Amino acid sequence: MPSARMGNVGEVGLGYASVSPYRLYSLRCQLAERLEISGNYRVFKGIDDPILSPLGFGDLSDKGANFKIAIIRPEDSEYNLPGFAFGMEDFLGTRNFAAKYFVLTKVWKYYDCEASIGYGFDRIRGLFGGLLWMPFRKCDNEYLQGIALAAEYDGIPYRSRNAERHPDGHKQKSKFNLGIKYKLWDQLDLSLSYVRGCKWAFSAGYYYNLGETKGLIPKIDDPLPYTAPKIYEPIGARRSEEMFALDLAYPFLKQGFELLEVSFSYDNCFNKRLHLKVFNTSFRTEDVVRERLNNLLANLIPSEFSSVIVVIESEGFPVHEYAYDMQFVRMFAVNELCEFELEVLTPMREVTFYESFRKKTIFSQNLYPYNFYLEPKTHTLFGSAKGKFKYSLGIHVGVDGYFWDNIYYSVLLGYNFFGDLGDVQDVDRLNPSQIINVRSDIINYYKASGITVDEAFIQKNWNMGRGWYSKLAFGYFEEAYAGIGAEFLWYPVCGNWSFGVEGALFKKRSYRGLGFQNKIRKLHGFYPTYQNFLGSQYFANLYYRWDFAKLDFKVSVGKFLANDFGVRYEVARYFPSGLEVYFWYTRTNGHDRINGETYYDKGIGFSMPLDIFYTYSSRERWGYGMNAWLRDVGVRVETGLDLYDTITLERERN
Repeated sequence: MPSARMGNVGEVGLGYASVSPYRLYSLRCQLAERLEISGNYRVFKGIDDPILSPLGFGDLSDKGANFKIAIIRPEDSEYNLPGFAFGMEDFLGTRNFAAKYFVLTKVWKYYDCEASIGYGFDRIRGLFGGLLWMPFRKCDNEYLQGIALAAEYDGIPYRSRNAERHPDGHKQKSKFNLGIKYKLWDQLDLSLSYVRGCKWAFSAGYYYNLGETKGLIPKIDDPLPYTAPKIYEPIGARRSEEMFALDLAYPFLKQGFELLEVSFSYDNCFNKRLHLKVFNTSFRTEDVVRERLNNLLANLIPSEFSSVIVVIESEGFPVHEYAYDMQFVRMFAVNELCEFELEVLTPMREVTFYESFRKKTIFSQNLYPYNFYLEPKTHTLFGSAKGKFKYSLGIHVGVDGYFWDNIYYSVLLGYNFFGDLGDVQDVDRLNPSQIINVRSDIINYYKASGITVDEAFIQKNWNMGRGWYSKLAFGYFEEAYAGIGAEFLWYPVCGNWSFGVEGALFKKRSYRGLGFQNKIRKLHGFYPTYQNFLGSQYFANLYYRWDFAKLDFKVSVGKFLANDFGVRYEVARYFPSGLEVYFWYTRTNGHDRINGETYYDKGIGFSMPLDIFYTYSSRERWGYGMNAWLRDVGVRVETGLDLYDTITLERERN
């Protein structure tokens, strides 16, 4: 039964439970202080799926999504008042286990116990309650502190076939469930229970605060902010311009920056002004970048310069700049200004474009021409007719870099080592897609043997000034599509609102090799027909970043790849660690049907920084997303690097 308690913000948990007659797999995330979301994958032990089990699918299963909102938390009143929460279970999909409830939870810290009482609807009917006591919470032995005894009054009417779907789950001798729980290292939960007066149950769960973590390993390989040696020697007979530039380039490199250009000019009052173009190679957040730059300038810029303009470069184009008045930087160097005051006096601003004839360049270098890397190549599918979980594992060998300093390119080669996708078909045998198959045949690309070219494109980005950006990309964008795409974006430095337009044309790739298909499949029932196809998509995008709540919103209106028109809504919750959890929902006129109902594309995903596993700062990320159903409605193809994401990555703060 539920309680009104909440986890810590950013906490993510994985769980498994064997509660006869089910096996239950779960995932939980504390998205906000008062919002918890979770998902269940429930397996009916001993019950065949009437259609899929003869093919090797295994026992019948059911997916469910849940949420809980804390209206009042016990912590809000320092545990003097009870917490109060509302929740819904299994509110998406088949809703075989749907329930709504209200619950109160009172915590008595002095007595090391808590009690809950609530009222539910649908599967949870009427009153329910629970009691938990931790008899050794104040014990000196840390291995005894995590023991808890629990009892609950179960509000589920198991004898009702509407509430309990499994024929072996109707037996109930008692409405009271009893159990013992054990928490270890504040990360692992184990429990053993006696439920319904007739069955034993076991559960195990692991949780970790991925949202707030500063890393599993301390950043011992990160250098401290620059403090020495201090070099204030002016440019002149004893220090050439070239030597001055090199004296900057090496400390910048050690601090995690590529110094791309050093030049100087004079303002209208003939004061000497230094220009630096910098590429951030290491740090994920803008506040850390500022801290490093502040210390570098405070200890390396001679007094002949009255100001310094630092331009931040990203993926071949300038994103924003900082205009430092050196009198404030020198006050910061002797502790007459704090970091916050210096930031206020030198805010981030739009890039100022100076004519080349007004600047004298004394040092320049190109962005890296090539960079080789390795990463896993993985594909996963859930719900195949030949089994619940299908996968392939391989490796990606990638190279990316820049042509002529500002044209980005990326090539990604793949090779599958092993997997079990061979018996997965490209047609849903229960609900075949009746619109053109722009995505539902993706399995044919995943099953390709040998070396595959999964990505090979070039992209040119521009900063057009006053917050306007644009891009043009061309090539193989993914396993299934190649083409050309363009985008225009308005993303001002000081605003939370952004908007843009984008469009692209695509050719569908052959299932193997670098060739193309001129026709695309469309099913009539299960009978395939083929028609000419040149893919296109175009959208108007609106973005809003709500800094207080750490939320990103995006709304896209336009034409999707299967010639359906509609709206895609996206919301992302981002955390101080860099973890991002996002959801999307697409509503179009594609009229896709699943089990007799219109289906609209929806899904969930996450992206996380990999440096939580490193001893040094890194901008590398890894992500995973999953649709509720692999269909052709609401499909869009990514056309290279997204402008909004690229710019946001440079401006994101803790």
